Amino acid sequence: MTTPLQPTTTETRLILDDSAIIKSPADTRSYQIIELPNQLRCVLVHDQTANQSSAALAVGVGHFHDPQATQGLAHLLEHMLFLGTEGYPDAQGFQSYISAHGGSHNAWTGTEYSNYYFSINQQYFAPALDRFIRFFYEPLLQQDWVEKELQSIEAEFHLKRNDELRRLYQVHKATANPKHPFTKFSVGNLSTLTNTKERPLSAALQQFFKRWYCAKRMTLVLCGPQSLAELQQLAELHGSRIPSGCADALLLDEPLYEAEQLGLMVQVKPLKEAQRLILTFALPGIDDDYANKTTSFLAHLLGYEGQQSLLSYLREHNWVNTLAAGGGISGGNFKDFNINMQLTNQGLTHIDDIIAAVFSYLQLIANDGLQAWRYNERRVSVMNAFNYQEPAKLSDIAPQLAINLHHYCAEDIIFGDYRMDGLFLPKIRSFLALMNSHNMRVTLIHQQLETDQVEPIYGTHYRVSALTPAQHQRFAQPAPIAAQLPQANPYLSTPWQLQHPPTETDSKRPLQPDCKQVTSALQHWHLTDTSFKQPKAHVYCGFYLPQVIQSAQHFANARLWCELMLDVLNEECYDAEIAGLNFNLYPQQQGLTLHVSGPAQYVPQLLQDILGYLHQATSSSNAQLLVPQRWANLRQRLITNWRQALLHKPLNLLFTHLNVQLQPHTFSVQDLAKQLEASDFATFIDAGQQMFSQASVELFSHGDLRPDQLQAVLQQLQQLPLAAQMQRANLTPYRFAQLDPAPALVTQHQDHALLAVLQSSSNTTQAQASFMLLQYFLNPRLFSALRTEQQLGYLVGSSYMPLQQVPHLMLYVQSTKYPHQHLQQAMNDYLKVFAEQLAHIDSTEFSKAQRAITQQLTENDASLRARSQRLWSSITQQDENFSRLQVIATSLASLTLNDIHAEYQQLINNPTQQMFLVSHPQSFDSSA
Repeated sequence: MTTPLQPTTTETRLILDDSAIIKSPADTRSYQIIELPNQLRCVLVHDQTANQSSAALAVGVGHFHDPQATQGLAHLLEHMLFLGTEGYPDAQGFQSYISAHGGSHNAWTGTEYSNYYFSINQQYFAPALDRFIRFFYEPLLQQDWVEKELQSIEAEFHLKRNDELRRLYQVHKATANPKHPFTKFSVGNLSTLTNTKERPLSAALQQFFKRWYCAKRMTLVLCGPQSLAELQQLAELHGSRIPSGCADALLLDEPLYEAEQLGLMVQVKPLKEAQRLILTFALPGIDDDYANKTTSFLAHLLGYEGQQSLLSYLREHNWVNTLAAGGGISGGNFKDFNINMQLTNQGLTHIDDIIAAVFSYLQLIANDGLQAWRYNERRVSVMNAFNYQEPAKLSDIAPQLAINLHHYCAEDIIFGDYRMDGLFLPKIRSFLALMNSHNMRVTLIHQQLETDQVEPIYGTHYRVSALTPAQHQRFAQPAPIAAQLPQANPYLSTPWQLQHPPTETDSKRPLQPDCKQVTSALQHWHLTDTSFKQPKAHVYCGFYLPQVIQSAQHFANARLWCELMLDVLNEECYDAEIAGLNFNLYPQQQGLTLHVSGPAQYVPQLLQDILGYLHQATSSSNAQLLVPQRWANLRQRLITNWRQALLHKPLNLLFTHLNVQLQPHTFSVQDLAKQLEASDFATFIDAGQQMFSQASVELFSHGDLRPDQLQAVLQQLQQLPLAAQMQRANLTPYRFAQLDPAPALVTQHQDHALLAVLQSSSNTTQAQASFMLLQYFLNPRLFSALRTEQQLGYLVGSSYMPLQQVPHLMLYVQSTKYPHQHLQQAMNDYLKVFAEQLAHIDSTEFSKAQRAITQQLTENDASLRARSQRLWSSITQQDENFSRLQVIATSLASLTLNDIHAEYQQLINNPTQQMFLVSHPQSFDSSA
């Protein structure tokens, strides 16, 4: 350990002011970067429109820094820092303070960095920051809380034991260089984090904290409506207390892989049915390449999904369903470049053919793809996204900037994610040279593979074998394939710009859509809105289709039809997607919804093109658009996903079951899978042609558009066999008294779970306001009682859920340790305890809650996307005055404490307003 460094100055140093920080023209916030005397670098963000303030602190410490004997220690420390400091010793004090003032908090531990952050109503920011910063210079790390948090760590470990990504990740660690810190077990459990009287973990935590946690390894971000001067004062007052120096940076001097760990295949047997092929190329670290983004450009070329692409070639041979390029782990001295493919059944027998095709395409890139215009086209797309980015929440910005300041030059803390200075040929050629079979790892994932090893932590079965000389020779000299590099993108020929710059008249108009009744079964809602100065638009097309929702069979066919259409559109319209246009098509309780968004100048034409494809797919003369082989592949993928629901988190299964129970025209995934399994292609085509046989349509266009730009779209929609009038299904949720008692669900997950649901007797705005208040008071207290104190499980919480404006409260817990009977008894007991806790809430706390919820209900839309989503939600719920949230806020202001007490007493004393759903595994050992 090095000697602590002394501050080099006695005053705060300005690193960069707002004018020197590169930011989007759409970004109205002000920024400043300073360095405190203790070498703590701070980013200050002033946002005059914000109601909340946020802070984040990132430290250059992660699980790579764990001692070999106590793997998971960094993760445990992350938990422990929240549990009391010398100035605020109450272990639950920070969480209680944040929750009481409308805030939230979280943290994560990565490989080489950890990040802590919170948000709170701005007037409470200074006291909250005082509590928060003390984590980093005076944590208690008390031994009695260590044992409790160890149980949380163990619960988290068990919760994720069946998580396929974690299981694969651990096999990756087991087959990498054991001298590299990547191979350490990052999460930790009771086996790696042993806590004894002779060697208490509290001492190990103190030692770890003193060694690695210091100001020179940290970055702090403060955001809010406070001025930059005020934020600097807060940074100086609180941040300066963190000691300056500690250990030097961790030296990564071992390669991620030894020579014999490359040029091989790893066969992994998953728990769930899966067919996946991952090609991994071992590259050096890329931190120094952020200004050029060489791997991002390579990923763009390899992952292109348009016509005659690598993916198109592989799909034509019926070998793969999907292909994604560029992912993979990265760190200070390594980067895995992955090409990840989902295989078809036929693809499983053509692994070498697929790999050879990838190498053939890599050769095509090396020979013909390294042209400046291709890179510049990608740069134009990225710069469009940067110049017209929609404002993110401060709660998201703070942790992001804290990490960015560790990785980027100060002026690039915002721009670094987008910066593309130019194609650096020496770098890309060096990377392509490393993309050879001797520097490659092949991971094949399938349940029928032969294995001969078991990873000890998660129990995953796998096998490692070297590629043969014949394979190396074939991959080094692959045959050419019938694929081409992307052509020039027509959607990137013209820079984005506002079509309709805002005028003074526009600013005086109410920001709500006008409705035009085009026909009795076709409505067009429209709002020209450039208040965010975004040249973007959102168009929602809601198809009310009785054929889709009449049965599980029809709904399953509609879901598969949407998947097939997206499959077709993805290839046909991929250039549009690269340029920032997005589209989605999905079934819902009224029929189908099509959503198109992106640069407004292209949205109407893309929407017309998509509607044209939909018309072709439902026309008897053009049914060939839907290919039987793709139908079979996507059908099997859907069936597999639905069949595997029993392996999902039990709580997710309970939430899904609740929706099926309460909401009309909602079907269980088991029923959907059963229906799809019984279908054939001819029946499917017939169902698709009947889908639009009696339609009504609601169109909503919003953004930098005028109504006349949608005329061609409206004319297309009128070609549908529209109904005589607008038809909507009745979606009023069922009352609990109408339902049969729900049986316990049996899952293939090892945990037990409980979901308790409280249902209002009405759908008035006063009832909704009451339930929002109850949720506000309930959530932190429930977490404290069942998670922190009783340690029932890692997943504990509550949420407010309005179904067609009927309010519900959901309380949940998932446990590895306790059976569902114990969970239900604990929840019943707590519902009674909460009545007592409600009685102790005073008028001051009640008023704070009213203000916090009112602020959430009435806050301005943060972005064009958020406004579009809100307005479309109002339209679909027939809130044609767009005033529901404001009316709820008015009702909230009229409520009293007595009203809330009365509402809750009615809920807990009336069994017809309560539902308890439980799940349990097929077998369970509570001692495990």
